Amino acid sequence: MKTKIYLILITLFFINCKLNTNDEKNNIAEEKDSKNNLEKKINNYETPPVNFLEEKYQKNGFVLPDNSPSYPSYNSSDKNFIFSVNYIGKTQLEQYYWDIENTSGFFAQFEKINIATGNFKMISQKVKDVLKTKSNNYYVISSFLPNESILKYDSGDFELKEDAITFFYLYENNKWVFIKKIKTKKINEVGVSFYNNLILDYKLKKTNFISKEFQGEYSVFVETEFTTNGMANINYNFTVLKDKVLLQTKTYHEPISCNGEYKAIESDTVLDLYYVENKESFCKKINSSFSIKKEDEKYFIKGVGGEGTFNDWIEITKKQN
Repeated sequence: MKTKIYLILITLFFINCKLNTNDEKNNIAEEKDSKNNLEKKINNYETPPVNFLEEKYQKNGFVLPDNSPSYPSYNSSDKNFIFSVNYIGKTQLEQYYWDIENTSGFFAQFEKINIATGNFKMISQKVKDVLKTKSNNYYVISSFLPNESILKYDSGDFELKEDAITFFYLYENNKWVFIKKIKTKKINEVGVSFYNNLILDYKLKKTNFISKEFQGEYSVFVETEFTTNGMANINYNFTVLKDKVLLQTKTYHEPISCNGEYKAIESDTVLDLYYVENKESFCKKINSSFSIKKEDEKYFIKGVGGEGTFNDWIEITKKQN
């Protein structure tokens, strides 16, 4: 009798194990299917579902996020999606216009108004007026969360899923272009530098091999300002390879910075150089750090020296092979 009971118990144990194993397999399969379906839906958003620039999405007005520098932005949300549209200046000067410390920038007109408690409608309209007159000076980038990333939504308050994904689009040539998707929890802080890097990465995807006429070694010597120990100066040495550009400088009474690797975008007779290393984050710029152009058999560079010269085209010597 004991032997029969023992055999029954063993049989029940194996049946239970088999059922548990089947349940686990089913759960894993369901989870895999769920992830695959989510991935399919998520990939569909590489084409933006709406035109983020439509007037109806601007009903909450423009805001200036608490960043330094700030930047114009507006947002819209419902149970189907959440997004913001952000205006990022194409130059550092344009970006600095929105810095609260800029005494001749946007905030200078509000000396007698406390921004925190001010007239938001009036401020929003002033922001809109600036953008209307300077629309060509800005990149327009949208940050978008689809319904599949939203766990709960209630009248503007929302909670995101653990695996939420944020999509980014750039408005280019009168249409929205998908540029990147990032797991939302991996985005630590959104600000001008974050958007600068997104736009710069997108720009540099367009880089091709540098034409042979630009490949080679270049040098240029620039005096910057007079000091008590003589004239400060910088000697630039560029090595242009087929897929990258290397910069090495020697200075006198000037700091050494932004040496290293650059990527180049070639357009007609101009080669624009963008710093791509992570050693000195302030060297990364949304616009090119240097530009080299060829006129007849001579080469010229822009971006070298100090305030008195970096906007000028200066002849640069190319080493003869």
